Order: sequence, then structure tokens, then C-alpha cells
Amino acid sequence: MTAAVDDPIADADLDGLFGDLGSIRALGVAVSGGPDSTALLHLLHRHAARSEPSRRLVVFTVDHRLRPEAAREAAAVMAMAAGLGLSGEILAWEHDAAPPVADLQAAARAARYRLIAEAAHRHGVEAVALGHTLDDQAETFLMRLIRGSGVYGLAGMPRERCVHGMRFVRPLLGVPKARLVAACRAAGLTFAVDPSNTADRFLRARVRRLAPALAEVGLTASVLAETAHRLARAAAVIDGVVADLRRAAVTDHGGVVSIAADPFRAAPDEVALRLLSGEIRRVRPTDYPPRIAALEAFLDAVRAAPGPIARRTVAGVVIEPKPDRLWLYAEAGRRGFPEVMVSEPCTLVWDGRIPVPIAAPVSPGTVVRAARKDERRKDLPARAASSLPVVVTAAGVLAGAGRGAAEPAPGNHDCGKDEAFR
Repeated sequence: MTAAVDDPIADADLDGLFGDLGSIRALGVAVSGGPDSTALLHLLHRHAARSEPSRRLVVFTVDHRLRPEAAREAAAVMAMAAGLGLSGEILAWEHDAAPPVADLQAAARAARYRLIAEAAHRHGVEAVALGHTLDDQAETFLMRLIRGSGVYGLAGMPRERCVHGMRFVRPLLGVPKARLVAACRAAGLTFAVDPSNTADRFLRARVRRLAPALAEVGLTASVLAETAHRLARAAAVIDGVVADLRRAAVTDHGGVVSIAADPFRAAPDEVALRLLSGEIRRVRPTDYPPRIAALEAFLDAVRAAPGPIARRTVAGVVIEPKPDRLWLYAEAGRRGFPEVMVSEPCTLVWDGRIPVPIAAPVSPGTVVRAARKDERRKDLPARAASSLPVVVTAAGVLAGAGRGAAEPAPGNHDCGKDEAFR
């Protein structure tokens, strides 16, 4: 018998929800204090007690410092964790006196993932569970539809992704929010209500208000989420074709990437766009992919132009077409590339993307900066070579990242999954 949309989660449901987490011995749980994550924590605790008694749960909650109530809500989450015999940590988003105003929710989300991933590594957990629900998936589908997303955006949130080297899993992605609210009420649990969830200035809140009207014509959360799931299946097929093209056409030069022009031009549009997005993020790792419209404009130019194409910049990465290859390298930006003084042995992640090992002994005045003129690698176009670092000491330029291939720094799309367009 199928559960009603507002039935609480029963013990019989737990193995189906969490069974594929069985190999995880130490699991973080991100808890905001709202009904979804509160239910997630208690359901995971119940499941561990019944089926995974050796699993260690660690609770993380983020105080974004955007509302005066946030500190009290974070403390309540920690008290709830302690009541279950669990350890955890409150993570504070440190920002300037005034929080960012441009796309505040995106900035808060990026900070939240970063803080939780860092804490998860500190606590030795293998993955972090998030409380996203079927309703969240449906809202994400609609928001991306409004923004004109392609196949990958409309595929919605994956059940699992990797950010900052940490696995994040969404075991409740197929569960209606109403069932989680019912689970909290059935267990007598209190939860916080974030007023930003109904604030008109946020697109998600406006989309959420459309849900009843959409459901009347058949566009229920279940239908929207199932559509996202079908598009995810299609995206997986495209991924296989993209992987073949990457093996045939892409060369990683260590912080610079080149793509053979003829195979790229011959590829179907969706495959070429997916490849280009992934390689842009390989050069300059980011939480989210570049806007698809910018990639489509470049691809249109490649398809239309019989002769040379002007270089352009997308998401901080320069795409410089040459007759036989497309060269992708980081843009210097208005401030130029960083010059970093180094005083002790370390591995410096220069410009947030390229690891540069500094071995002992470190000479006074050692600096890591972008390569200049005759310091540049000769196997790359001049501008591309100027986007790579060299280590400079009083004795001159050391052979290093600017002269030989180096692996780019891990990005938020690593852990074996390219999250482009998602």
C-alpha cells in the first residue's frame, strides 16, 4: 500500500531511504533546524539504532549571521543533537559587516557547502547527508526552467554530489516535505521556520507559491521530479559520449587545456557544450557551471565562422581559438594574477586552482607569480603560458609549475563526477 503524501515516515521505510548508505561508517548530517533536516537527523538516528549501530553521526549547523534568531536556532540544533547522544559543531559564516547583496541565497549556499565540507574533513566523516525533498527537486526544476536551463539543469539535483572533496548525499530526495513535517509532529519534535522561505525577493519562494495552482492542472511535485529524473537519464547517456570525445580531443597541459578543433566542431551541439563547460571548470574550478547561453553563443560562432574566431572569456576562462585547437586558460582579471610571498615549505594553491609545491630550504624573498616573457612555457600560446605560475627566488626562476605540467587544483566538480549544468 502506497503511503499518503502526509503520512509520517515509518520504521519500515527506513531501509529503503538509507540502505545505500550502509558502507558509510561516519556520516555527517547538515541540520538547519527546519522540519526537513530535523526529520532527517531523527530518522537517521532511528535507522542507525535499528540497522547500523556502529555508524557515527556528526551534526553540522550553519549560523549564516543574517538573522538575529539564527544563533539561537543553531544552539537549539546542538541541544537536539546532544539529546540524541551525538556530537556536532556550529559553523559561522564570517562576512563583512554587511552581507553580500548580489544573489544572497547563492552566496549563502556556497558558504554553507564550504563550511560544512571543511568541518566534515576535520571530524573525519565520509559523507554528509542533506535534507532536500521531493518538493525541493520540483522547485529546482521550475527555477531552472525559468532560467532557460538545458538538459543538465533540468535534470535537477543529483542524489549525490561532491563539493570541496566531500560527498554530499540526499537520501530524502524522493520524499514529499509533508511527510517529514508529519514525522516531526508525530515524534513531538519542534522545528524552526525560516522567514526567507516565504520572502518575495527570492525566486524559490515565489515558485513555491505557484505549487497549488500547478498541481490543479497536473503539474504536481511528483510529476516535476519524475520529469527531472527522466532528463537525468538522458544526461547520463550524453555524459558517455562526452567522455569519449574528451579522451579523443582534450589535452590537459597542467592549468591550461586544449581541445582539438575538428572533433569539437563535428560533435553534436549538446555534447560540445557539455565538454566545453566541463573543461572551463577544469581550468578554473567553481561551484556552478558557466551560463549555457554564453557557451551556445561561442558554439554558434564556431559553427558559423569559416575563418578565424576572436577569443572570448566565459566564467573567468579565456577561450582562444587557433586553426587546429581551442586553448582554454584562466583570465588574469582586473587585478592580474596573484603574487604570493612564501617563507616556509608548503603546497600553495596558486590563484585558487594550481598547486605549487615549495620544498625546503625556502630562500628569503621567494615569491610565486605568473610567468613572464622568457619564463613562459614554449609549448603553449603566449597568453596561455602567462596564466601559469613560476617560483621566483633571489637566484632566479625555479623550474616548476610554469615550465612543466601540473595537475590543476581539485574543483567542486571532482570526486569522479562533473556537475556541469547542475
